[in-house]
Amino acid sequence: MRVAIFGGTGGVGRWLTAISRENEDHVKMLVRDRSKLPRDLGAIGVVNGDVFDREAVDTTVGGCDVVFCALGADGLGPTNVYSGGIANIVAAMRRTGATRLLAITSAGVEDDPNMNVFARRVIVPFVLKNPLADMRRMERTIVESDLVWTIVRPGKLTDGPRTGLYRANDRFVPEKGREISRADVADFMHRVVADERTIRKIAALTY
Repeated sequence: MRVAIFGGTGGVGRWLTAISRENEDHVKMLVRDRSKLPRDLGAIGVVNGDVFDREAVDTTVGGCDVVFCALGADGLGPTNVYSGGIANIVAAMRRTGATRLLAITSAGVEDDPNMNVFARRVIVPFVLKNPLADMRRMERTIVESDLVWTIVRPGKLTDGPRTGLYRANDRFVPEKGREISRADVADFMHRVVADERTIRKIAALTY
């Protein structure tokens, strides 16, 4: 596959890069700070810039079949990284002809009856209020697009190992599920690229 990765220096993004290389994909990545790149990148194409730079986003997406979006905001304050970033990515995909998009948001983007009470009543509405608000705007842009999309809503992210042993549910986290490693989120995203059951679906992931 020819793959574009946004957010490639973050926790999930690094795993997406590693798994894509493991599968011998041709990878391009948009990077603001080259100092955050792993040393053993190999033959990955690195584009300098950020997700608000139209030309850099077009260059990253150009020639790719699949786009992985693993954007992350700095801190918990108000942000438009998710919504502004995905708007540019979607526009670039339309201009360049790429159609397959897999993007990460989060459990809690909509009220989730399967989340534990503390997370649902305290963490989501107060601690994560700002990033989740922007992720809702991000999801709306994706859902309203004509792309072949999959949205991934992981539970609490950990730095645990890649196991391949996780549960995926439609929209809401699996019952009694709380967390999942960044490695396994990346594993799922890469694994389902060609899975028609995930097209235009929202998958919530936990163990």
